[in-house]
Amino acid sequence: MPDSVPIADFEEVPDWRRDGALDAVPTSAGIFLVEFSQGLPYLGRTAALRKRLRRLLRPADGASTRLTLREIATRVHYRRTGSAFESDVALYRAVKRYRPGECRDYLKIRPAFFVKLLLGNRFPRSCVTRKLTRGKSLFYGPFPNRNAADEFQNEFLDLFLVRRCTENLEPSPFHPGCVWGEVGRCMRPCQAACGDDAYAREVQRIALFLETDGESLLCETEQLRDNASNSLDFEAAARFHRLLGKTKQVLRTRAALSTELGSLHGIMLQRSTVPARLQMTALYRGSWQAPIQLQHDRDAPTAAALSSQIRDALSNFEWREANTDERQDHLSLLQRWHASSFRKGEFVPFADISALPWRKLANAALRIALGKDRSPKDATPIPSHPADNPPSASDGLP
Repeated sequence: MPDSVPIADFEEVPDWRRDGALDAVPTSAGIFLVEFSQGLPYLGRTAALRKRLRRLLRPADGASTRLTLREIATRVHYRRTGSAFESDVALYRAVKRYRPGECRDYLKIRPAFFVKLLLGNRFPRSCVTRKLTRGKSLFYGPFPNRNAADEFQNEFLDLFLVRRCTENLEPSPFHPGCVWGEVGRCMRPCQAACGDDAYAREVQRIALFLETDGESLLCETEQLRDNASNSLDFEAAARFHRLLGKTKQVLRTRAALSTELGSLHGIMLQRSTVPARLQMTALYRGSWQAPIQLQHDRDAPTAAALSSQIRDALSNFEWREANTDERQDHLSLLQRWHASSFRKGEFVPFADISALPWRKLANAALRIALGKDRSPKDATPIPSHPADNPPSASDGLP
């Protein structure tokens, strides 16, 4: 990288070889970039910028095997960050720019798991995958690991009659079938026991179940139970009541962040590097947006003032969706933050960008401004049904 090329969003350490030059580097967390006369730059993140750069750029010691870049480095840059999440996102974008094609390996990004509904098949089925694709498919996730995704897939398939086999079916009455058809858990399209239209209707019920986080099946089953009860068919009512309980049990196996990918929206709120400011980063359909700074009174922040700023920033926000590969990386960064036992800040999810949870956002921002943001043990999964989300006392809004 030529010396004349400026490094966007980074501050350069002038004359870094001079004694005491690194004393000007802040002690806070951040990311750094070290350039060489040849080859790609070295990037990293740290919780203590000055200490890390001193260690990397110290004079070589023949008795030590620690890495030192002093003899080959040409320029040194750094950028302060206010949180580990901001460091992850900033480092990801820097690596994408200055080391293209190496992002996932360089940052050791592990793609999250999803349940994929293959709608392009004549007889759609579901599978667990780590790769997002375009086309006629529906993705539900993310899940922290394959076991969690497999458990949810196996549980919710018990509520429907779609196939679990993976072969490309050629319906025939002479097909041997499988155990799921024998126990009445499949419509047996392989044996031509159902038509394409009937199977498509069952798949549509699954798609609606995933798109509404189970609410469609809950409402349908409750209506059937109430109708059976009003008709004095108590055996049918009891059967639908058991199905209702089973559905709620299945929804409890979801991961905390899991939802249909097209409805995966949210707001990440973190402390900023600037005093009396917060950083707000929006997530739209699994894609991180550009961060926005919020100001607050250092001594007495209020939810009303923060709510006004959040509304002004998001009311006419231009939402952008990243390409498939970038969106997969963005979701991996979200999953990495959520799985961390020492994470800071709060993530407020919502399903509809036209109906943002203003009150939740303002109260979450107030908690962070006061230094009372929730720890991982306080986090709760996304409610699966309005009845599971009772109103809570306001932390500052009327």
